[in-house]
Amino acid sequence: MKITSIDIIGYGKWSDAHFEKIADFQVFFGENEAGKSTIMAFIHSILFGFPTKQQSIPRMEPKNGGPYGGRITLEDTRVGKVIIERLKGKATGDVRVHMEDGQIAGEEKLAEIIGEIDRSTFEAIFSFDIHGLQNIHQWKKKEFERYLLATGTTGSDMLLKTAEKLQKKLDNLFKPSGRNPAINQQLKKVKESQQAFQEAKKQNARYELLLTEKEQELERQTALQNEKTKIRVEIDTLTILLDLWPLYKEWKTLNDKAAQSTKVTFPPDGIIRLEHLQLREKEWQNQLIQLEERQKNLSNSNNFDHRAFFATNEAEISYLIEAFGAYNERELQKKSLQQEINYHKSITKATQVNWTTSLNERTEQLKEEERANKQLEHDLELKLNLTTESEQKLQIKIDAIEAVMWDNKTFQQEKEQIDKKEKSPTTGLFISLGAFVVASLIMVLSLSIWSFALVFVVAIVSGYFFITNQKTTHPKNEQLLAILEQKKIRQEWQQLLSEMDIIAGELATLEENKDELKTAIYQHELATKQLFLDLGINDIPQENWGFVILDYKEHAEKQQLIKTLEQKLQPLEEKQMTYEDRFKKLTIPAEYNTIEENITFLRQGLLQYRNHLAENAKLAEKIEQVTMQLDLLKQDLLLVGKEKQTLLAQADVNNEEEFRLVAMQAKEEQKWRERLVLLEAQLESEKRQALSKYTNQAIIKEKEIQLEEALHTIELEQERIHANLAAKNHELATLEEGGTFAILMQNYYSEKSKLQQLVEEWTKTRLALEILQETMQQLQVGKLPKTLALASEYFHDLTGGNYTKVSLHENRLQVESKQVVLFFPEELSQATKEQLYLAIRFALIDVIHKDFPLPIIIDDGFVHFDATRMQQMMQLLKKRKSKNQVIFFTCHQETRKYFSSEDIRML
Repeated sequence: MKITSIDIIGYGKWSDAHFEKIADFQVFFGENEAGKSTIMAFIHSILFGFPTKQQSIPRMEPKNGGPYGGRITLEDTRVGKVIIERLKGKATGDVRVHMEDGQIAGEEKLAEIIGEIDRSTFEAIFSFDIHGLQNIHQWKKKEFERYLLATGTTGSDMLLKTAEKLQKKLDNLFKPSGRNPAINQQLKKVKESQQAFQEAKKQNARYELLLTEKEQELERQTALQNEKTKIRVEIDTLTILLDLWPLYKEWKTLNDKAAQSTKVTFPPDGIIRLEHLQLREKEWQNQLIQLEERQKNLSNSNNFDHRAFFATNEAEISYLIEAFGAYNERELQKKSLQQEINYHKSITKATQVNWTTSLNERTEQLKEEERANKQLEHDLELKLNLTTESEQKLQIKIDAIEAVMWDNKTFQQEKEQIDKKEKSPTTGLFISLGAFVVASLIMVLSLSIWSFALVFVVAIVSGYFFITNQKTTHPKNEQLLAILEQKKIRQEWQQLLSEMDIIAGELATLEENKDELKTAIYQHELATKQLFLDLGINDIPQENWGFVILDYKEHAEKQQLIKTLEQKLQPLEEKQMTYEDRFKKLTIPAEYNTIEENITFLRQGLLQYRNHLAENAKLAEKIEQVTMQLDLLKQDLLLVGKEKQTLLAQADVNNEEEFRLVAMQAKEEQKWRERLVLLEAQLESEKRQALSKYTNQAIIKEKEIQLEEALHTIELEQERIHANLAAKNHELATLEEGGTFAILMQNYYSEKSKLQQLVEEWTKTRLALEILQETMQQLQVGKLPKTLALASEYFHDLTGGNYTKVSLHENRLQVESKQVVLFFPEELSQATKEQLYLAIRFALIDVIHKDFPLPIIIDDGFVHFDATRMQQMMQLLKKRKSKNQVIFFTCHQETRKYFSSEDIRML
């Protein structure tokens, strides 16, 4: 059976993923977090169901809430090609099995396809990772027998579950040193009931004494109840006073404050009215300042000092002002280009040759040739190693055959002897039989005594020849078998010689290819040297020459970029010089350091000059309007000042600071007086009077605690009295009925009977478990020794012969080295322990292969292996792929060399 395709609709990080044409020896390669373990878990879920929420295995549902599940395609199953589809539905998912003939089946068909195997057994034998390889030292004989039984019989899983259930039932019934099992508990009850029964025999009449004590307890209980009620009322009152104490304390403080202070007088909305007046005053003062400034400006606007200069040069000044924006932009571009040129010059080296497209194509071609040569060299080396290895293996086989094969002379002699022996006995037998037939005919025709005698003699002679022939037949058969065996060996020898010739031809072809590759590499080196000479580079590096070319290319391109930038800079400089020359020809009647300051002067002066010409006629009228507005504002400011003084007088203060201080005092007084009214409404006069008896809250709390302690003492006393009354009532009732001794005796024998029933149940369960275990033992007799023998062979091959045997000693695994030294698994190195684990797995797979030809799935299980161990492991897996499909997940680059490119799937 093998998996040929995996289609993931939604599982973990995978969504709508498809993996087709999965090979017999398939590797999935990907970095950490690439999803390798998720694909392995997906295969488990499709075959055996999604993990339930009660299990510790993650369900791997998509985080985005998309569809959950997928399908896998299996070939070479018991029913042919099938597609198993499992989607989200019930706890383990809804399953549909698509048969090759178009029929669709459900969950029940899976057992027929993959066999009677559950998920845990599959993961224990066929599917594993590095964590599974580290638990080999924990395996006991019980685990081996369980896996052999679970995979050896139909319905064996039910036998295992039944055995576990019976063992659990026995543990629940009895344990030698346990306390909770039923029989242990019942033994305790029987012992206690027996002691009570014996104690009852010593009891005497106490009836009168009990009645007297009961009356006394009842009277005491009534008195305690009355006292308890009184205390509860006092505690409730104190609880209310404790809750009201913070309010009372606040009320008392505010009430004393009201009695000692006088009420503050303040005009209503005084702060708002003051701020409104201040705002108006500030606004009008700002307007007054602006109008005075405007009046001053209007008075000075008639004087313009540079009227003649602007009148003479108005056209040139307008041009310079309008062109100044473009001048600034060109100046920015100029600085930017100059900075870029300086930067590139500082980091660029001079190159002899400009970089061209042909040079780029030439470099890329050389890089591609180098990559191709390296890949071809790697492929040739790998093929040579594999072919040489095959040649060595064939030579070993040929040497082994030639060691047992006869030479040509011996073979011909043995063959001629067999041919001679076949002729002589057969001829004598035929003659004797012919004589017997002739004598028989004479006897029939003549019917005389002599004819009967003749027949008898001939029969004796024929019998002698027959017996002699039989004696010589056995040696002749052995020689014939030896000849046939030698013929078979010779045919196999000739076949191996033919294969050796083919491999020799392949080796010769590979050597020719290797010579051609050396020539190509030499030509490539010459072409590379020529490229460096053309570029003017004398120091040719041995390795990484591409980085040197790349650096040369960057500097050459920077040189070309500098030339382009300098070409862009030249026209900008010419335009800037033309503008500056025109600016210098203009004699400006002011001294400024920068051209920007001169432009600002010209712009403002030209505007003033033009405004001066247009507004001289309206200037006098504007001055008159401003003077009238100033007079009105001054009158308004006088009115605002009078209103402020009136407001301050109402609060009986002299300035604004005192006014605001009085406002805060009035607001605070209003706030606490309102709070005092609210507290008086919440605290009734009776409550205030009761609280006035206490100086602080601690006194109330202390009194409450004292009352609660007294109440607790009473309640304890009541509980004691109640328990005493119950005991006395029960004892009185028992004595009145006269049944104490009878009840205890009945209870003792009842508990003893229950114990007997539990013992009988334990005996039956123990017998059933022993019968079931004997049945299970018979089902797997012979499999464990065979498994250990196969494991020994695999472990011997994986360790290069360092270990020769795997066995079980005192219910523990044990291995034997070639020096006949015994080791337990925990005494081995980590990698050797993992090799042992793999050997046992493959042995189990071999034993159950007939019933379970399932694929082997490995998730980076060999991370602790060195190169030698890894090579031995991969050779073993390649041999196994003819029996079981092998799917290998890894993130290690070194494992890729053991697989062909067609068998590697990148994630």
